Amino acid sequence: MDFWMRLKKEIRQKNTTQEWLAHKIGVPFGTFRKWMTRKTYPNIQEGIEIAKYLETTVEFLVTGIRSDELNSIEKKLINSFRKLNNNDKTNTILAVNAWADKKINK
Repeated sequence: MDFWMRLKKEIRQKNTTQEWLAHKIGVPFGTFRKWMTRKTYPNIQEGIEIAKYLETTVEFLVTGIRSDELNSIEKKLINSFRKLNNNDKTNTILAVNAWADKKINK
């Protein structure tokens, strides 16, 4: 499931409409419809507003992971990862992917 599918699902689950959400975040409905059809995209501030009115987080809309679902080890990993520079983040991702691929292919 991607951002747009999660967004549509959150709108349905909150018993609201795209029109209501567009009004709340202060964009014309036509603009919102362009987002929903992936012709244009909201900026980060609009994304934050969308999450706020849907009572969720941008992280959930983007990744599908709710921070309250993470265990303490996962939270520590995320916090440590955030402290890395970009080069180290890239190397870490490559190493984890290589390790996961090795485990899956056994």
